[in-house]
Amino acid sequence: MSEAKIAQVTPGECPPEGCPPFTRIECIAVDKIYDSCFQIHDLTRDTTVKFKNDFEEGGVIPCAQNGDIECQEVSRTDVGGGFFTITVLVTVPITLTNPNDPTETEDKEFTFTKTVTLCCPEGVGPDCSESIINFCNCVITDVSGGPSNPGEKTLSLTCTLQICLVLKCILRVQLLVPSYGFCVPAPCVTLPGVCPPTPPAQCF
Repeated sequence: MSEAKIAQVTPGECPPEGCPPFTRIECIAVDKIYDSCFQIHDLTRDTTVKFKNDFEEGGVIPCAQNGDIECQEVSRTDVGGGFFTITVLVTVPITLTNPNDPTETEDKEFTFTKTVTLCCPEGVGPDCSESIINFCNCVITDVSGGPSNPGEKTLSLTCTLQICLVLKCILRVQLLVPSYGFCVPAPCVTLPGVCPPTPPAQCF
């Protein structure tokens, strides 16, 4: 094969006549996804927070995701065929913000357990870092004053969250792959094209 034909190989689909033969074998380190699943999970938790200023029952305290949602394996049961029923403890970090003073915040963590069946061999741990909070709403259910600091209020909250939980069984592995060598960027052009490409599937 000529060097000119090899140089024409670019990322993307092969031309109708097919891809040319690869020129080498590479050993690369990648995250192999053995299995994955997603689920919408509704969560309600009661908590308290101390903020300064005046508040009333029924008021809303803003909340937002603060960092990655994490999960830790609690137990697993072999169900055959390489599949395991796995129970994980999911930790959801959020930040509550004083609506009267955005600089005053308090971090909280809510937890829950989830049981799923996945192809997740021994030594492969579950990962849920791609999970996101679809919405978070915290309502004040009680207000009490702080005797040591009269301007500070202790707020009892009921928080409702909807979480798009994405679970993946991932392991760092070394793979042999066919290769055409290193990628060399082509000059940028101004011709119209399909950009951006079709987005990946998301939870709604």
